[in-house]
Amino acid sequence: MSGWIWGLVISLLGGGLSAWTFLAATRKALKLGAKHSSDQARVPAWLTGLVERIFFTLLVAFHVQGVPTAMIGWLAIKLASNWNHPSAPKGSTTRAHAFLALLAGLISLGFSYVGGLVCGGDIRVGT
Repeated sequence: MSGWIWGLVISLLGGGLSAWTFLAATRKALKLGAKHSSDQARVPAWLTGLVERIFFTLLVAFHVQGVPTAMIGWLAIKLASNWNHPSAPKGSTTRAHAFLALLAGLISLGFSYVGGLVCGGDIRVGT
């Protein structure tokens, strides 16, 4: 049971905080400012990240075949859906924000993978 608790903490908290910190620090360092927003209703990024970390953590923990490929495929789908957004004004930083979101997703899923290994007993933590 302890492995599951540690694994979920690594995945959910570690992945979420690391991705958020990366985005905030990189946006500040590059002076990107706020991400372009539209009037359309959107699913909050934190909710998407939480669901994907839970999902992929469970797949890794239960030793499902092809998880790394599925993770890369998921990142590709997310990137494709945000790339060259038609509502973005010309000369905007939309592409930079999309690429940073891709990198943050990679960080998030990395924590998900490690958390899944801990949950599945492949890595021991806290014993």
